[in-house]
Amino acid sequence: MSTVRFPRGFLWGASTSSHQVEGDNCWNDWWEYEQSGRLPHASGKACRHYQLFERDFDLARSWGHNAHRFSIEWSRVEPSEGGWNEESLRHYAEVIAGLRQRGLEPVVTLHHFTNPAWFARKGGWLCRDSPDLFGRYVERVVSTLGERVKYWITINEPTVLVMQGYINREWPPLLKSAWRKAAAAFKNLARAHLVAYRAIHKNFRDALVGFAHSAPLIQPCDPTRRLDRIATRLRDFILNRSFFYLIGMLPLNLRKRRTLDFIGLNYYMRTVVRSTGMGLKALLGEACRLPHHLESGPLSSLGWEVYPKGLEITLKRFSQFGIPLFITENGIATDDEDLRSQFVNAHIENLARAVKQGIPLIGYLYWSLMDNFEWTSGTEARFGLAAVDFNTQERIERPCVQQFKRVCVENAWASPFDEITAIS
Repeated sequence: MSTVRFPRGFLWGASTSSHQVEGDNCWNDWWEYEQSGRLPHASGKACRHYQLFERDFDLARSWGHNAHRFSIEWSRVEPSEGGWNEESLRHYAEVIAGLRQRGLEPVVTLHHFTNPAWFARKGGWLCRDSPDLFGRYVERVVSTLGERVKYWITINEPTVLVMQGYINREWPPLLKSAWRKAAAAFKNLARAHLVAYRAIHKNFRDALVGFAHSAPLIQPCDPTRRLDRIATRLRDFILNRSFFYLIGMLPLNLRKRRTLDFIGLNYYMRTVVRSTGMGLKALLGEACRLPHHLESGPLSSLGWEVYPKGLEITLKRFSQFGIPLFITENGIATDDEDLRSQFVNAHIENLARAVKQGIPLIGYLYWSLMDNFEWTSGTEARFGLAAVDFNTQERIERPCVQQFKRVCVENAWASPFDEITAIS
């Protein structure tokens, strides 16, 4: 049985995002693309969380959570350029109050993939003034809601947003291998983070501000093969390092200035890389789907390899930045409930090992609180602690919930001097 001294106030809970759960987000770019048939699925009512948030927070509290991450939908707050929707701001104030009333620490994300439709029509993240437009929205939100929020996430997974929207042609704006545009959007997202970071601290000096980084573990198929090692390093730099350099963050004492108070890490999987062919396939490699030199784990319903050891490895790597880390997403899409329970169990074991090594950690948030609209996979990718019947909107507790609840309850507010059971 593993024991660990978790820090006092360690946060346990789950995450959601606005477009994936709220329903009827009809002012953003995803909605427009869905309605025009340019995307394979439509979010529609999603989980009706916009109306049912209190019921969902009751579930989270009954499961022992003491934190919850959600996102504010920019397009609800500013449905037209410069036109503020005060009713939406009041709604998000009620969301924060609802979390506080239930003893759940709000972790607020300001941008989770979706953009206001008017912003997208102007060119979105390709516009020179996109960081300033984002900053104006952040100022409005933080000045209205900031007194009751300690943890802010400026942008969720900027690397994924750029790869899927500007390289892979799967998400709005549906561009294919537009590398120059991808680089411009990436740079503007970095500037947007910096603008938001300054805006939040200008209003609330004690706030803690980070961004949520998609952090796959990337390893070579054949560690003895030089081309595989090179492709792995290049791919890892692009996906796991480049955004940090753009915002001026270098490991340890090489940092020139503080632009993050914590790093949010979204860890789901390992990618094993094989260098093949010529050009980019040789330089960056491809995900290896064949038998390779590394031991393989089971796959989620999305084809993502389950590799719990990667969480500890990832935490060690990102601890080099010398600031606290926060697991802001970690979960599995599956219909195999035994596999889901094993996933939660094994990843928390690796989390415990990282804490034992002194890696500074704020908390762990499972993705997600409930099944939701999973972007181009629709509602078939089942990540939730609660299963959702999308016809009746009934939430049904999954078997892993009680296992996770025990961890949350036993470890949440522990003294750093007490021996705490992590999970057996």
